[in-house]
Amino acid sequence: MQVKSNKPIIMKKLFILLFLSQALFAQTILKADDLQKDFEIMRKSYEQMHPGLYKYQSKQTIDAAFETCKKALSKDQTLAEAYLNLHKLTSSFKCGHAYPNFFNQEDFLKKEIFEQKNALPFHFKLIDDRMLVYRSADSTLESGLEIKAINGVKVGKIIQTILPIVRADGSNDAKRRSLLENGKEYFCYFDVFYPMFFPLKKTTFDLEIYDFTTKKTNKIQVLAVNHAERDKAIKAKYKEAEYQKMSFTWLDTETAIMTIQDFNNYNGKTDYGKFYLESLHEYQQKNGKNLIIDVRKNEGGNSTEMFKLVQYITEKPIEYIELQNTWQMLKIDSTLKPYVSNSSWAKWWFNQSEKGYNKTPMGQWKGKNAEKPQVFQPNKERFAGNVFLLSSATNSSATYMMVETFKKFKLATVVGQTTGGNQKGVTAGALFFMLLPNSKIEVDVPLIGTDLTVAQNLPDAGIEPDIFVKPSVEDTIKGVDTEMEVVKKLIQNKTSK
Repeated sequence: MQVKSNKPIIMKKLFILLFLSQALFAQTILKADDLQKDFEIMRKSYEQMHPGLYKYQSKQTIDAAFETCKKALSKDQTLAEAYLNLHKLTSSFKCGHAYPNFFNQEDFLKKEIFEQKNALPFHFKLIDDRMLVYRSADSTLESGLEIKAINGVKVGKIIQTILPIVRADGSNDAKRRSLLENGKEYFCYFDVFYPMFFPLKKTTFDLEIYDFTTKKTNKIQVLAVNHAERDKAIKAKYKEAEYQKMSFTWLDTETAIMTIQDFNNYNGKTDYGKFYLESLHEYQQKNGKNLIIDVRKNEGGNSTEMFKLVQYITEKPIEYIELQNTWQMLKIDSTLKPYVSNSSWAKWWFNQSEKGYNKTPMGQWKGKNAEKPQVFQPNKERFAGNVFLLSSATNSSATYMMVETFKKFKLATVVGQTTGGNQKGVTAGALFFMLLPNSKIEVDVPLIGTDLTVAQNLPDAGIEPDIFVKPSVEDTIKGVDTEMEVVKKLIQNKTSK
């Protein structure tokens, strides 16, 4: 009699158990009591220190959001669930700088939540709620395709589900859509939150796609990937050039393009002034007549570096009053101080003297010289000719200020889309990175904002360009730079006159 071995069955069961144990081990479980303690620290931090907490929402609405979050954290849950619950809370503030910042999290959290194989294998752009592939690590997906549905859910529903949690100032949903596109930053909102709202049940995505070439709709299956591996593969496949903060190139013999990707200069190693001057001299030597300044991918940074460029453009002195001039507190609560993880350089904001500030009607602190404008004098040398500034919803912080200044003082013709940011003022400037002790989740708490008595009378909107250009699906699919084409026509019209 032949005895059948059950070894393969045992091995299969062991494999399944091992797989499940690894999956469970990867998910940190946080206790409700610990989460409640973290919540109280977070609430205290925002209520005591955030000067724009009630800028877009009433205190009653914000209080209700805190209570909803407290209730959500009243049970044991995974690290990912807790992170999502905190993000839901901060999104209710409608502040583009107050959130559990992807980049400021501890390494273990990044690995557990952000580094799993649960991302789409392509980069996409959004036109309204339409998802267009423009670069892909998967050979079955190329530009020229629209994703209609993912795992049986229409893309429009997916976008509308995730959109409210994306950081932005006020009602500026254009900024939220811009951040929801993946392929722009190392950590992207869609990569992070899609798996949280629509958990993956397998290692693949079922996609419904529309092919603009064949004009047919098909269904395909693609592997879920690690976002970093996807981005690396895409970079190699499309032979992307190394990231350049700034570049100065020529569209034709008379038209130069100055591209600035960011104004970040925390370490002081980037000499923006030198770049501007060298670009100017090249422009003069080649008898340039048109300058296009492209900041569409530039979210912001140090406004000082931006205003250095203003001085190479303007013919007259520019007076700029900074609305970001009001603090909610001047002395940090001693019980919160231990949780400031960036205290090595943020300690200057722990204890400020009241001598340099006045109390506002809403109980905030405004610098005594806050209403005094900054004056930027024109440089002796400047870019002559026609100047165009390309704007987008990505622009916020320093680039929001840039579009605002260029438009107000007619330094350029602004072409593109409505900016990110908000006319009620950005809340940033100085920030505390609060590391919650039990979950180890970090939350950014901005410290400087707009006087609420001033903000309440300002529009809840970004800055409109002089010439609004709505991106088209057709141009995006074909890889046509719509805004640049509009500028070319404007230059041609100016030349023909």
